[in-house]
Amino acid sequence: MMEGGRTQDPEILERGRTVREVGFFARLGGEGVGMACPGVIRVSGGDALPFLHSQVTNEVEGLGPGTGNYSARVTLQGQLVELFSVHRVDDARGSELWLILERDRIAALMAEFEAVLFADDVQLVDASDDYLWSTLQGPGCAELLDGIWPDAEAPWSHSKNYSIRAPGGEGTPPGTRVISRSLGGDRGFLIALPRNADESVALEERVRVAAGAANFQFLEEPARSKVLEILRIEAGVVRIGPDTQGRKRVLPETGLEQYAVSYTKGCYLGQEVIARIRTYGALRFGLRGLVFESTGQGIEAAREAKILERLPEEGEPLILEDGSKVGQIGSRTLSPMMDAAVAFAYLDKAHRTPGTELRIRLGEESIGAKVELLPFYSAPDLAERVAWLYDRAVRHFAASREDAALEMLEEALRLDPSFSDGYEAMGVMLGRSERFHEAIDIFKRLEEIAPNEPMVNTNLSLYFMKIGDKDSAEAEAARAMQKEMAQQSGRAVDSEALDRVMAEQQQADARRKKEMFGQILEIDPDDPIALFGLGNAAAALGEWESAVAAYARATGAEADNSATYLAHGKALEQIGLGGRAEAVYRAGMEVASRKGDLMPLKEMEHRVLLLASRPAGSDSDPASE
Repeated sequence: MMEGGRTQDPEILERGRTVREVGFFARLGGEGVGMACPGVIRVSGGDALPFLHSQVTNEVEGLGPGTGNYSARVTLQGQLVELFSVHRVDDARGSELWLILERDRIAALMAEFEAVLFADDVQLVDASDDYLWSTLQGPGCAELLDGIWPDAEAPWSHSKNYSIRAPGGEGTPPGTRVISRSLGGDRGFLIALPRNADESVALEERVRVAAGAANFQFLEEPARSKVLEILRIEAGVVRIGPDTQGRKRVLPETGLEQYAVSYTKGCYLGQEVIARIRTYGALRFGLRGLVFESTGQGIEAAREAKILERLPEEGEPLILEDGSKVGQIGSRTLSPMMDAAVAFAYLDKAHRTPGTELRIRLGEESIGAKVELLPFYSAPDLAERVAWLYDRAVRHFAASREDAALEMLEEALRLDPSFSDGYEAMGVMLGRSERFHEAIDIFKRLEEIAPNEPMVNTNLSLYFMKIGDKDSAEAEAARAMQKEMAQQSGRAVDSEALDRVMAEQQQADARRKKEMFGQILEIDPDDPIALFGLGNAAAALGEWESAVAAYARATGAEADNSATYLAHGKALEQIGLGGRAEAVYRAGMEVASRKGDLMPLKEMEHRVLLLASRPAGSDSDPASE
């Protein structure tokens, strides 16, 4: 018998299928695993809002009373440490924040915050044991709560994700909280009842009886944790532990930045790296789902179950039939909704396009698997909700209500990360608002979903040109042209062939420029423009030592060109001379600051931060590993 999502028990798998259809009620805590045993950190004090705002990835100070969001704690290098939801609770005592996460992760998260608490007026309290925890999940749960805590002006079906409410009424003790939070892809609520209140046990039983009368399933251990783990994986929810093993995982690799990161909130730990990856970095790995080929005999069949047993452990390399390593494996389960074995995998760029078919080595054999965007499962009413949000966003934008439009699109993409029209609309809106770096990020995400669409690269070319990155703009324009030609000829776009063609074109152009600048330097050996061009040509050809020499000469010939310092530093990094690169960047930052060259200044600041944060002896880039 396997635990959690690895279970092969036919009864558990059937329960997983049934609760999707009718919903469930469960008391949480005790021996539960994951969110079957939730906990809460209560954060209070006069500095609680600004302190937490500076320590987590998502908005805190901008949260209104009763609202919340999903957030993360990362390292200075942007590596994922913890995941949790944040909720603002205002009462007569003032503002308080609740952080809800798996109970066995509470101590580690508190230690993270306590390590940076100095003179701040902030109190952190593990209040997990102060409450009786239960949950309602699935279709009809909001209507069920309407019967327990009726509110004609604010029905529970109108609750926004991560909102927190304090219901009242007869038999409801003060301090009761109900949090809108899905545990498995369907609408759901967590209920926290004060443990020391006489009414709490009776109220919890009242909720359980109402759920039973509405045909909800009742989950208890050991089925509770196992079913919740299956639902979590089907819903594409990342979990600290099984999905963060094996290597230090920068947050954008998980895809969580779509709804766990604010790019407008200001400084927080790890912001520099995450922002740099967002605009300039190409992620080496990205999280996807794998759906393994099925026998058609149902997931209870012996062959389906053995797939889970033979997969590498979480964090271990994923190896193809030909022996190539293409990523790392994460959570896995037999999925009642997909009727197949499924798994999370962090895949490299060449193998993570949705629809890609892989042959994965399992010991002496191999098995087919199809790459899919997560989640594997979305609530049945999702498409209607996403379409409504998209329509409202377009109408808001037409009425010049840009912030409201972007908020609607963000919600639509949180619900359906594969909604390509939403990415396109959001990118266009950001571009028209001159938020070009954000627009670039959105279109990069869209390119992973729609790799054959020339429109994506056309927009990327436009926005790269807007920020002054001419080389990237020209490369994206060439990609758009190649894709348009492929579409006109009726051929499928071969991304690998396209990359090869572009690389060949760039190499030929670099060789031509190298020869041309060499001829100029024969006439004037100290021409700074020719030296800079020669360095760029050598860099494009991968001749890094030659590039370093040319850039050094260019700096000597013209000491106030900040672009030369930036290029020189990057070339030094390529040959493992991080210390020298940092010195060059710092010299270049002085020049850029004096001249007001903001873009190279910002990038050199990013590079210095990354170099300073690397372990001794490490020359790897946390943005690209």
